[in-house]
Amino acid sequence: MHALLDLMRESGASVQANLVYCQKLLQRTSKHLKVLDPELGQEELVESVAAEMARLTALIAENSQRQ
Repeated sequence: MHALLDLMRESGASVQANLVYCQKLLQRTSKHLKVLDPELGQEELVESVAAEMARLTALIAENSQRQ
């Protein structure tokens, strides 16, 4: 999961071009990986995924306003 988050952060242009796909990927991953369970998972990792989700959501909203 850490590697996925790092890759998303390093691949800004690709993520920008596929915001909704990346958001859905993180949502699905969060539902299926115990390590991302808010009660049982790794707190730091849960927070990192939440921060990335918030960033993607903000970018999606920003792009929607531009159109």
